[in-house]
Amino acid sequence: MFTFDPDYTFEWPVKVKYPAKGGDEVREFTGVFRLPDDELDIYERGDDTSIAGVITTVRDRLSRYWVGWSGIEVKDGTELPFSPETRDRLLRQRPIREAVDRAMSEAVLGIREKN
Repeated sequence: MFTFDPDYTFEWPVKVKYPAKGGDEVREFTGVFRLPDDELDIYERGDDTSIAGVITTVRDRLSRYWVGWSGIEVKDGTELPFSPETRDRLLRQRPIREAVDRAMSEAVLGIREKN
């Protein structure tokens, strides 16, 4: 039987590509996401066409749906606990923001990146 859950959450791998000598260094963690009510929300870019405006809109959108994680550590090896403030801080880094956006698109829209 199918049970509709309007607050459905799911885990999905997030692969962060950091620039490194000779290519990318990929670091992975598991993101916890809330399924959007409407898939069109995934495409939201806002009315402001400036780079800063688009980035701000993407950060705001992702902060509504990225609701947790596991596998993110700090330098001393302890797990980084989830909080909205920490999530927003992570979203300010381009590699993380793009990885979270890519992971959400893969999961919700079924769009996979080619290797």
